[in-house]
Amino acid sequence: MSLGDIAGASRPSGRLLLASLLIWLILSVALPLSALTLNFVRIGGFPLGFWIAAQGAIIGLVALVAFYAWRAGGVPVREGIRPALIFAGEIVGAVALLGFTGYIAAMGYDGLALPLGLVAGVALLAILVAPRFVLYPVQSISGFFAIRYGGSLTRRLAFLIALAATGLLLAADIRAGSLGLQSLTGIPLHQAILGLALAVAATWLAGTFLSPAKMSGGLGFVAVFVGLLATLIALAVFSTGSPLPHFSLGSALESHANLNQALVVNRLSDVKSLTPMTSPFLQLSMRNFAGLLLAVALGVVAAPHLLGRHVSQSAVAPGGAVKRTALALVGVAILIASLPPLALYSRIGFEEAMSKGIEIAAIPQSFAEASARGWVKVCDQTSPATADLAAACAKASGQRGFLRLQDLAFTTDGFVVAAPMISGLDPMLEYPLLLGVILASVLVGNALISSIVVADGEIRTKRDERAPGLDFRSVSIGGTLLVGAAVLALYSAIGTALLAAEGFALLAAGIFPSLVLGLHWRHMNAAGAIAAMLVGTLITAAYLLGVHLWPVELFSITGGLSDAPPMAAKRFAELQAALAAATTPEAEALARSALVKHVTTIANWGGLKPAAITLVAVPASFVAGLLVSLLLRPQKKKEEAPA
Repeated sequence: MSLGDIAGASRPSGRLLLASLLIWLILSVALPLSALTLNFVRIGGFPLGFWIAAQGAIIGLVALVAFYAWRAGGVPVREGIRPALIFAGEIVGAVALLGFTGYIAAMGYDGLALPLGLVAGVALLAILVAPRFVLYPVQSISGFFAIRYGGSLTRRLAFLIALAATGLLLAADIRAGSLGLQSLTGIPLHQAILGLALAVAATWLAGTFLSPAKMSGGLGFVAVFVGLLATLIALAVFSTGSPLPHFSLGSALESHANLNQALVVNRLSDVKSLTPMTSPFLQLSMRNFAGLLLAVALGVVAAPHLLGRHVSQSAVAPGGAVKRTALALVGVAILIASLPPLALYSRIGFEEAMSKGIEIAAIPQSFAEASARGWVKVCDQTSPATADLAAACAKASGQRGFLRLQDLAFTTDGFVVAAPMISGLDPMLEYPLLLGVILASVLVGNALISSIVVADGEIRTKRDERAPGLDFRSVSIGGTLLVGAAVLALYSAIGTALLAAEGFALLAAGIFPSLVLGLHWRHMNAAGAIAAMLVGTLITAAYLLGVHLWPVELFSITGGLSDAPPMAAKRFAELQAALAAATTPEAEALARSALVKHVTTIANWGGLKPAAITLVAVPASFVAGLLVSLLLRPQKKKEEAPA
């Protein structure tokens, strides 16, 4: 029986698909990039551009997918809401709750690229992939590549790309969850990472004997959302007196702007240290905003733990994949729409505490606790003793005896857990969010490991064989992945939001083009799939490794692609000469440090952030797949004329 003969499957028409993709592109990309113009219009206290990126586009995407699911047809599946809740719980992890919220708090409007990308990705999954992927009798991305393209090379290459990307996603998830555990218990970060990794391992091993439905029944996502909502309402009441944070966001934005003005007037902040929440493209260019958004969106579409566990034929009936994804999108959208208010009310509470004037001689102990845990530097100092912080601040230039906003340097992840503590919020009111963060981390961590183990099982078996259960190889792969991710979580200097975005970027460039072309273009062949995967992965990996590990080499080789001004390039040459001329180990170390510090600001291609390389890698991957498939297209044998 061919794929087209499967009874009860959803079959959206080509016109419906194209129209939905066009509307998706407008809602997800075009309107958010038009915020500079749209912000001139205000609705209910909101600048229109900010409202669209924070809430409006999310509502539009939910409506679009609901309409698409209705028009796509398919035999209805009576499975209830529980599978969709489990699906949503494995989409939204600790990275979204802490990392994305902290990124919004630090970047303002520009930080909305990541959460909007997550919602846009789930919507695109429902529109572009779910109706067709579910037609294949597989349970992982490796199985799809094996059936669609044949042979072992394509599925093994897809598995390796998925393994590398999953490692980054798991590291970001563990790091974010460990911050919640650290805040809740007060233990050091390395112990929190170990504890969370053990919790993920225990959940994964239990999941080999129990299905996700039996383990949580979808209650995990409900608990995460309730925890987020409880702390959000507490912050809103504490900061502005409003118990309806989503509906009072417009007035909260005005309060935040007034607070910023008061901080500058009272010399408690300089202008550079403020975060205008509604002003777009101050810290990210439009190109980088679009790049980060698309990296997350396209990566979500190709995420192995979502495709295999929720959109494959082993998980859902052919007629139910689109509808389940649409229901999951509703839950994800409601939670993601709560992140901008959480970031805003966290900033308001913290800045209100700062606006009252905090004398350096009487720095509260909460600052020292947050500093000791690595969440914030106070006057470029981290110490558990307020006396040390006071001494460091007394030496700061322009000091007038009061703590200023520019004296504090939060990590993007640490802000969400530190701000309520510093603002004086009752710790009991923050506990629901922290517990939700830990639970979300465990749920997503289990899904990530399980999907890789299942994908490896499909590599080892033939199509008609049953995938192996828990054996030595499965435990080895899952354990190695978990240990590697935990080590990366401990030593990574990248914030969890951007670390996850880079994992999604690897999936977007390495898997997404071959997946989509394989589903929608019958001439796509194994050679084209391999070319697409190699080109996208190599471009992305080279850029990520170059920016993070070898910036000197990256700029030396590809400096012509950088947006560095001529003076910066000249300074790079001077520092290289100084390093070559160093005659002692001490001088060489100083020269190398100065060179690396300078080159990290200019080692890039066109000013792109690491994850934004998606803008280059994904089109290159599509072109490679199309060209190679056409060039190596099997020739039809000509029929001989009858004698």
